[in-house]
Amino acid sequence: MDDRKAVKQGDIVLPGDFLGVIEEFLPGDGVREENGELYATRAGKVKIDQERMEISVEPVTDTPPLPEVGDVVLARVIEVKPQVVIVQLLGLEGRENDREIATSKLAGIHISEIKEGFVEDITKEFKIGDIVRARVIANEKSPIQLTTKGRDLGVVYALCSRCRTPLIRRGDRLICPRCGNVETRKLSSLYRKIKVSL
Repeated sequence: MDDRKAVKQGDIVLPGDFLGVIEEFLPGDGVREENGELYATRAGKVKIDQERMEISVEPVTDTPPLPEVGDVVLARVIEVKPQVVIVQLLGLEGRENDREIATSKLAGIHISEIKEGFVEDITKEFKIGDIVRARVIANEKSPIQLTTKGRDLGVVYALCSRCRTPLIRRGDRLICPRCGNVETRKLSSLYRKIKVSL
């Protein structure tokens, strides 16, 4: 059962969104075909030409920005797996007052992109709920791929995993001012220096 919904005239789509199959439509501007399936190559409005049976995506200038390779994003950790951390993108840095992103897209930080050197235990670098500053390294496929290699990249806000109090940085560790719990993270040099809208 395919849970992808058919798009309608005027729908707003994003790059990589499924639009239909080649049996239904011919790919027009802003659309690519892959194995008989049609995908948007840009953000915009769906335009369906019924006479020519062609589907295209017209660019819309007022859609929120999409993360591009090299962009710095803020994201919240929602899942920590053995090889990858799954985050939800919160906003783009330095784009029109850190405007919302066009998608509530998920992104991934592979264990090899967390920091320079070997990561022994991914759970010592990130925990669910952490706010992370990361750079986009690939955006063609979903999920978008991020890296936190770099002094200013990594966790910028974290809560104590015992009592959920915001943690305070002491050197390369985080200390809970309420229960005294000590935790480690892949910390950004900007820890607690960035305004984070939770």
